[in-house]
Amino acid sequence: MFKAIASSMIVVGLVAGGAFAGALHDQITAIGATNAIQLDQGSQTAQSLQNLVVDNQQSIVGIAGESFFGSIGQALNAWGECAAVSASQNLGIAGGQWQNIGDCVETKTQGSSLDLSAMQGLSRANGMGDGSALHTIVLNGAQSGANALGGLDEKMTVMGMQTSDVMGEPGSAALVLTGMTVTGSQAQGALVLQ
Repeated sequence: MFKAIASSMIVVGLVAGGAFAGALHDQITAIGATNAIQLDQGSQTAQSLQNLVVDNQQSIVGIAGESFFGSIGQALNAWGECAAVSASQNLGIAGGQWQNIGDCVETKTQGSSLDLSAMQGLSRANGMGDGSALHTIVLNGAQSGANALGGLDEKMTVMGMQTSDVMGEPGSAALVLTGMTVTGSQAQGALVLQ
């Protein structure tokens, strides 16, 4: 199951007769994904695959622009012969960007954050069986803004892969837990000192 939320807000103030304008941008993206398989006894097999692409862009031409791109994949496979096999995945992504670009040579500031949490769990007990899990993650956030004072640029990229496998013979038991967390933030500004 995927849950994706994308929100954008643009406020533009134009300066009468001027070539530059002020801009206020906010962009928020949140993605949640859960994937699970549970096999109990008997002869069973199960597969689950989820893929999601999010592309959130906004711009005021020549003044400010923000973009967020995310591509994620989740895959689970399980097989059991009189075994209890469990496989689960959870993925959470939260990103935000903000800009305040003043007109002419006024102050300009921007900041961004990107948080990722990925978890996988596999277990197998009793009979023969195996399970595998795979996460693939590519995230990219970028923003730029300019006025007569100059430009600001920020870029943040996260790429990750998480894979887990468990297998075993009758009478054995196994448990695999993996986790991955990434937190990134950026802030910058250009001020006019008087």
